[in-house]
Parts: sequence; C-alpha cells; structure tokens
Amino acid sequence: MNFVSWAFVALFAVVFAARFTIGRRKVEPAYVTMLVAASATFYAWHIPVYIGILVLSSVIDYGAGLALARLDPAARGRRRAVLALSLATNLGLLAFFKYAGFFLEVVRDVLGERAGALPTELGLALPMGISFYTFQSMSYTIDVYRGVLAPIHRFWPFFLFISFFPQLVAGPIVRAAEFLPQMPRPRRLRRVVVYEGLWLVVSGFFLKMVCADNLAVYVDEFWERGTRPGTASGFTLWLALMFSGQIFADFAGYSNIARGTACLLGYRLPVNFNAPYLAASFKNFWERWHMTLSRWLRDYLYIALGGNRRGPVRTYVNLMLVMLLGGLWHGAAYTFIVWGALHGGALAAERLLGLHADVGWRGRWPVRAAWFVVVQALVLTAWVFFRSRRLGEAAQFLANVAALEGWALGRMEWVGLLFLTPLVAHHAFTWARERGWVAEPGPAVRAVLAAFMVYGIITLYAGTADFIYFQF
Repeated sequence: MNFVSWAFVALFAVVFAARFTIGRRKVEPAYVTMLVAASATFYAWHIPVYIGILVLSSVIDYGAGLALARLDPAARGRRRAVLALSLATNLGLLAFFKYAGFFLEVVRDVLGERAGALPTELGLALPMGISFYTFQSMSYTIDVYRGVLAPIHRFWPFFLFISFFPQLVAGPIVRAAEFLPQMPRPRRLRRVVVYEGLWLVVSGFFLKMVCADNLAVYVDEFWERGTRPGTASGFTLWLALMFSGQIFADFAGYSNIARGTACLLGYRLPVNFNAPYLAASFKNFWERWHMTLSRWLRDYLYIALGGNRRGPVRTYVNLMLVMLLGGLWHGAAYTFIVWGALHGGALAAERLLGLHADVGWRGRWPVRAAWFVVVQALVLTAWVFFRSRRLGEAAQFLANVAALEGWALGRMEWVGLLFLTPLVAHHAFTWARERGWVAEPGPAVRAVLAAFMVYGIITLYAGTADFIYFQF
C-alpha cells in the first residue's frame, strides 16, 4: 500500500470518518487506538510479519525512556548502559536488514576468487521505512537521556508517535519533542485546518503523479543508455536534469501528502523541503533539502562528534563523517558512499573557503553567483551517483557529459522538459517570495491552482511508480 493506491484511499476514508465520529476532543483512547490500528494496518500491508520489528523497536525505546527517568542522573554508567541498549537495538536491526547484503558484497570483493563458497546475496526484504522510524525512535531515547524531554508513561501514544501512518515509511523524520506534545492537545476540525490539509494533499499528489511519475518514465527507460560510451552529452545532461526533478518531485510530493493527511487528522508535521535548487551554498542546500534529516544529523551526530568546536581540521573531518554516514543511510551501495563523500567534501571545502556564511556578501554578488553554479553542478553530479547502480556506470555517464559532443535535443527530450516546468515555477515563486516581491497565495488563488492541479492529476497521470524513498 502506498499513497497512490485505492487501498490507501479506502484506509484514509475510514480514518477521516472517525475524525467526525470518535470522541469530541480527539485525545480520547478510542481515537488514539483507531489511529494505531490504521497505522499498523498500513505498515503490515507490505510484509505483515515485519510489524514485529516495529513493535520491538518501540517496546525497547519506550522501556528505555522509563528506565532513564527512574535512574538517578548521577548514575551515569547505568544511564549510558540503557542508552546503549536502545541504540544497539535500533542500529542493529537497521544494520542487519539494510547493510548485511552490502557487507557480504564487500567481503566478496576483498576475497575475490576465494569467495566462491559465499552466497551472492542474502535475499532479505527491506522493511519499509526502517531508516525513518529508526531515527524517530532513537531521537526519543537520546532526548530523554539528555534531559530535554520527559518520558511518556503510556505505551500506545508512544507507539503512535513511532508508527503514525502518514509519515511512517518515508518521513518527514518527526522528533518526539515535536510530536508527543501534540498528543494531549484538543483537535477540533476547523475550516482553516481542512483548507491547509487539502492544499498540501493536492499539491503533493500533483508533484508525485504528474511531475515525478512522468519524469520517471523517461529516466527509467533511458538511464541505461546514458551509461553507454558515446552517448551524446546533451542527452546525458538532459537525463540528469530529469532525475534531479524526479527525485525532488517524488520526495517533496510524498512529504506534502504526509503533512496534508496528518493535518486533516489533527497533527502537524514539519516542513521537509524548501526549493532546494535555489541554494547558493552547500550548507544552504542541506537547509532546504530533506530538512528533517539534515537537522537530525546535525543535532544527534555532527554536534555529538564535536561539531565545529574542536578546531578547523576536526570540523572538516566531522562534516565528511556525517555526510558519509548520511550517504550510507540512503542506501547500502558504493554509489551512495560516493554521493555522501561528494557532499561532505563540498561542505568542508566551502567552509575552508569561507563561502558557507549567509552574510558578508554585499558587493560580492559575482562570487556568490559563480558559487551557486558550482553548488548546483555538483549537486547534479552527485545525483548521477545516487541514481546509478554501479560506480562504473556513473563514471561513464559523467564522461559522456564531459565529452561536450552532441548537444541537440530531439522532440522527445523537449516534451520531457515540460514536466520540469511546474518545478521551475515553484522555485521561481519561492525565490521571489523570499525577497518580498510576492506574497503567499490567498484562498482564491490556491483554489484556482488546486483546480488546475486536480485536472492535471486526472489527465496527465503516467501510472503508479513507487516512491523512491520507500527503499530507505
């Protein structure tokens, strides 16, 4: 089951109907139980037995929170042991299902011909969204350990935080400090809430079903051609642009649907994307792209490693380590490691050159403009590794672009670019809004735009393509 399925439509219809019929304030146990049951159904639809993994992780972290609350703050050793149990369980499950196969591949590469007796693959199906709900669950235990969050004493509200179906399998990554305080808040159905939720849902489905899925048709059909020697530079660059649009529309669309459906049910989820292809620095790119992951890596990994408090060299090392681990978080493959290394190296180089600051650029716009080109070119280059199955394929793809031969685009390529137009318009509007030149659209403008998007969904839907981030 995913958002673009009739099964999800039926499930959400039942849940939304309960919004009107169960409880007055929507904090009653019956309403929470209904949401938990819907979330469990949504997750178990994929592989039913995997619901046990979700429950195990939740039970361990729920118990860890209670144990940390009972322990004296002075008992540092015992508190660290509880935290270690929580982290080991979460990371152990993630490592087993997501990285065991990659570890086997690395061992086979190292052993070469001597690896003949080893299996070529383990055949493990990856639990949907394990990377997302693992990070959510870990945020709770870490925050309780740090003393910035009080533990919750009832299991089912905690399990709802972990399993809440709108964002369960592909984010946004919601922290306990963002979600749990909403639990006791009355959730009356107001017109402004319905309008906001519907706007997010419609815009999300438009990004997913019209932009991402149509771009995916071209990317999936022709990507292999882009990795062949001698493919025209214009064609390979066109493919890279198509994928950069696809992954943005796919993930931003999913995030909008998640936020919209959660809003309709009375919950607020954080913004996850803010026109990332406007970023004029690598730092700003990660402030705009997958924002909830960026903040998670910053607060729970980068700062824990020392951040920028231990001198320049350690800062550069920390940036590289965080982005390497961020690459591995996205997928267990050499290509994702290179993707992370490119971003980590770029962040370190940018800080070394002093180009990461948001101030001090008055009168130096040519430098900022040139750096913007560098930033977006490297982001596009990194996407090639992200999409490719092997390093050799990505290298050949980039070599085709670098050959600077054959730039003419055919009719098919120009038609494909039309599905990037809404994304360009979105970024252009955001650019103007951030400078105060235009205001957020009012209800009437949103209604007109929503009507056009619904018409596009009905007439231009290219067929269901899985959400890219479901595999993470």
